This record gives sequence, structure tokens and C-alpha cells, in this order.
Amino acid sequence: MTDLTSNAEAAITTKTRLAFQWWWLIWVAAGIPVFLCGAVLGLVSGGGPPGQAHWFSEILAPSFGGRERVTLLALGVDDSEGRGLADTVIAVVVWPRSGEIAALSIPRDSRVYVPGLGSRRINEAHSFGGLPLMIETVELLLGFPFDYYVEVNVPGLVELVDAMGGIDMEVEKRMYYRDRAQNLVIDLQPGRQHLNGRQAVGYIRFRHDAQGDLGRIERQHKFLSVAADHLLSSDRLAGIPKLADTFVETVTTNLTVRDMLSLKKVLRAAGRDGIRMATVPGRPRLVNDQSVLELDAREVQQAVDRVLWGEGATIAVLNATHLSGLATRTAARLERTAYEVVAVGNAEQMSDTTVILEHRGHSRAAQQLAAALGAGVVSSAPDPDSQADLTVILGRDLAGSAR
Repeated sequence: MTDLTSNAEAAITTKTRLAFQWWWLIWVAAGIPVFLCGAVLGLVSGGGPPGQAHWFSEILAPSFGGRERVTLLALGVDDSEGRGLADTVIAVVVWPRSGEIAALSIPRDSRVYVPGLGSRRINEAHSFGGLPLMIETVELLLGFPFDYYVEVNVPGLVELVDAMGGIDMEVEKRMYYRDRAQNLVIDLQPGRQHLNGRQAVGYIRFRHDAQGDLGRIERQHKFLSVAADHLLSSDRLAGIPKLADTFVETVTTNLTVRDMLSLKKVLRAAGRDGIRMATVPGRPRLVNDQSVLELDAREVQQAVDRVLWGEGATIAVLNATHLSGLATRTAARLERTAYEVVAVGNAEQMSDTTVILEHRGHSRAAQQLAAALGAGVVSSAPDPDSQADLTVILGRDLAGSAR
């Protein structure tokens, strides 16, 4: 444990046209290579209900089949024929009731077991067996099944971003790459600018620098946050018909209209800082003259448990009372019950009430911690740079019971 002396506050394919008087905006998952994770926004524009009876059943039925926890696989594929390489692979878990969302990216060069093929880079599973083999491969790697999937290809993503009216992004450095065989040209200058569909896809595809694929995954996450703000802002409502029309032409998913409405609601509640996002760890190596990312099964499981299931959140414990040693004793008690304490120290200000600050979307873990302490008001304080996932500020209410 280290010292911390400052306070940390702060169905297979849905191809049905949505051509009726409720317009639906999708902010669902995918991207080449991006996670354009989305939601459906319903707007009543007057008139009678849609004619087809199945729309009523979709809208009135419980979202996600009434599940308390939903798993979704987001894929970005590098062509429009259904058998290209899956260059974006993101596992997503959503708790519709609590509003918790988690996303775990799997680098395209990760070496995994592909059923029927043996050890391969994960992006090759899609080129050999399409969506079914890709789903099976990721399920074997992560150890759980997916309820839903969303897949988009490169041409589709270009059209989606253009349908959004483009997007404002901060390009962090000069990006230039040309591949005549793929008819691919990425040519971006640094600085904040408005990107059209082709430019945005170039930004999130670029990986020809020292960071390689890991740097590209960081740009996927950055694009996700910006796209979320862009799509969920009220001044974008005029573009919903065009975007909805483009979505149903370019995206493959088994989500229903009701599911998408619920997903939009959860995304809006979570906000751009409320989504836990991480990348499966791995080590680069050469195998048969191919550059791959070697994964460790134990580290993959740890990433799944901590990021997707929200288990094992790290904790900083701060003493906001005059009772000497309270933070140290509390930290020791938490560690005996399997909590991981990464910092102990004193808060800058005294507090009457114990507060648990949740920094990275671990709302359930924060509630469980409050129950374990027997005190504590949970408060959201998004901070991706915080040393710990949760910060416990021990108040006089807890000090009284500790005397």
C-alpha cells in the first residue's frame, strides 16, 4: 500500500426499415475499428401507430427479455461481404436496471484457439467462419456466452459517420499511411477538426506508429466517447431519419427496437465517463514469422472479472477524522475480506459522514463496499486517472463505531 494524502473527490439480421412515425436513432456497437456503441432514440412526431403488429410486441415487451445483465459482442469487419477480418472485437456487458456498462477490447492480433482451425489470430476467425465462428471463438476465450451481437463493416461505418454529419475530433499527431492494394489513404494533420466519414475511419484505423494496435484501440475508446456525446445531444435530432435509415442498411444485429431504446437510456445515464473500458493484456511475439499478441489465460480471466463483471475493484482508504490509525485498521479489515487496498492516507478535510467515491463505473462494487463497512454514502466521481477504482473517505460516523 502507498500513501495517498489528497482527497480523490472530484433475428439474425435486423434489416426492417423504421419507416413509421416514431424515428429511432441507433448508438449501438461496432466500428472498423471503432465501437460505435449505440442506442435507439424514439421521437413521437404525431399521427397513428405503425401498421405492423410486431412493432407493438417489440416495443411493449420487456427489454433484453427481462434479463438483469446483458452481454453483447461488437464487431468491426474490414469488408462488406460478410467474411472479412474482424479488426475490432469488443465485449460489452450492460446492467439495464443499475445503468452500469463495461467494455473490454480484444486486440485483433491476439493469438487464440479458433474451433476447427487451432491457434490463430482472433481477427481471422471471422474470415473463415463469419459471425457464428467469431462469436464461438470469443465465447471460448472469455468464458461466457453472448446474448446479442452488433456488426458493421468499413463502408457502413463511413456512411454512418457521414449520416451523423461528421464528427469533431482532436487528432493528436500527424497520421499518414498509404496502401494501394487496399485503396487506403490516411492523411490527417494534428489538431482539433471536423472529420467526415472517411477521415474518421482513417483516424481509428491508423496503427502505423510505435504503439501499433494498442494505440489504435485507445483511439477507438476516444472515438466512442466523442460519438456518444455527439449522438445523444439534443441538437442532433433533425438528423435522426437519415441516420436510422443508414443504420438498418449497414448494421447487422439481433437487438430489437425495445432493446435499443433501453440501451440508449442506459448510455445516457452512464455518460461518457461512466463506462468501464479496458483492453485484454498480452505480450507481442513472433510465431511462424507472424506478429501476434500472446495472451495469458489467468490475465484474461482477471480482466473479465474486474472490467466486465465489476469484481475486484481497487480501493483507496482516507481518514477524514481525528481518530489516529482509522484508515490503516479499516484497510486491514477490508484486505482480510479479499478487497484490494492500493492506498491509505488522510483526507484533506474532516467529514461527519463516510463517503465512497466511485471513479470508474463500479457502482455495484461501491454498494457492496458500503454494506461491508456498515456505513457509507455512495457518490459518483468519474476520474479515469484515479489510483483506485473506489475511494473510501472515513467519516466520524464510522469512527464512533470503531472506538
